[in-house]
Amino acid sequence: MKVRMYNVGFGDCFCLRDRKKSLLVDFGTNNSRIEGRPRREIFDLIISDLSTISSKNLLLTHFHMDHLSGLLYMMKKKDISVDFGKIYLPDVFSKKEMSRTLVLLLLADLLKESGLPSRQVSLFALVDALLENKQNVELLSRGKLFENKYQALWPDVDVIQKETDEVYDQLSKDERFTEVMEVLLEFAEKLRKIIWSMTEEGKEQSEEEQEKISLAYVYDREFRRIKAISKFKDLLNYLNENKVNLRQFKHKISIIFQNAHDGELNLLFTGDAQPEHMKMIAENYDGKLPLYEHYWCIKVPHHGTQGHYFDFSRYEPENMLISNGIHFANSKKESKELRTSPLYGGLFYIPDTHMYCSNCDCCDSYENGCSCKEADVISPAYYKDI
Repeated sequence: MKVRMYNVGFGDCFCLRDRKKSLLVDFGTNNSRIEGRPRREIFDLIISDLSTISSKNLLLTHFHMDHLSGLLYMMKKKDISVDFGKIYLPDVFSKKEMSRTLVLLLLADLLKESGLPSRQVSLFALVDALLENKQNVELLSRGKLFENKYQALWPDVDVIQKETDEVYDQLSKDERFTEVMEVLLEFAEKLRKIIWSMTEEGKEQSEEEQEKISLAYVYDREFRRIKAISKFKDLLNYLNENKVNLRQFKHKISIIFQNAHDGELNLLFTGDAQPEHMKMIAENYDGKLPLYEHYWCIKVPHHGTQGHYFDFSRYEPENMLISNGIHFANSKKESKELRTSPLYGGLFYIPDTHMYCSNCDCCDSYENGCSCKEADVISPAYYKDI
């Protein structure tokens, strides 16, 4: 067993490799250039590397471009040498009421603070790509076993639905936005059905339901029409002016997983987990899935930023992985918020833990050298094996 950690700048891409089957966890970046090279060149290197693996699946923790832009690039190239047997997605598609969450995810990408170039809608881009490149999809939620060796710790569909309803109801009950929210909900339900139709359960639905799924350009045209509605623009202005934080919903649904059985090579992958959800998981809030006492590798949440910091010292990790490339934000404040937290290094460094980081230029624990006793920085290479 080994973990290959790719250097994709401010993004995530890990390959969990063993002799039988490999699992790619995320594939994306927010950077246009990585180590001075256009990101497509790094994507091509990774795709070439993946083409040497005969049996592989992909897990997307959530729908931010820094986790899926490489996949979209790969699908656009239509390179069959890197086809995945299955793609795992967070379960926000299996029930009709989950369309409410999808509405919030669509809106999140269109806000000024989304951080996405040209206001690209990552959820819609993924659905669009999957329509053009049909895949076998499996949805993960708390307790779900997959790959015969891993178990999902998050998302909890009931918790996500409750948190969704609190925000969605507030918007839909506002008379100014009731109509446009209904239009968005109808569109989100179509997207939900597309993904659901690619799952084993969804493939069992009637031919009549399958035939209702149109070509990609039809949905693109409909989405453009919705965005042109004046009330839709009013809704976006309201969300921006009132600083309604919808971006967090991308993080709220993020897949977190560990080995299904306690062992010497325990892994804990946390995606971009929200701190309050990590705390719930650590406390085993439902009494069903405790974390283990020790981990071989822990991938820390959200590139190691302060806002998503979590203290993993109690689990005595042998290795901690931080995908912390430089993020060029629109403001100094945002750039600072996206730097690696000093709480992962210096005085707070966990003894006997080996740190693996993509880059040291964005780390607040790095000054005249790394403050971690044991550390490897991938830059300027494009991957490191653990």
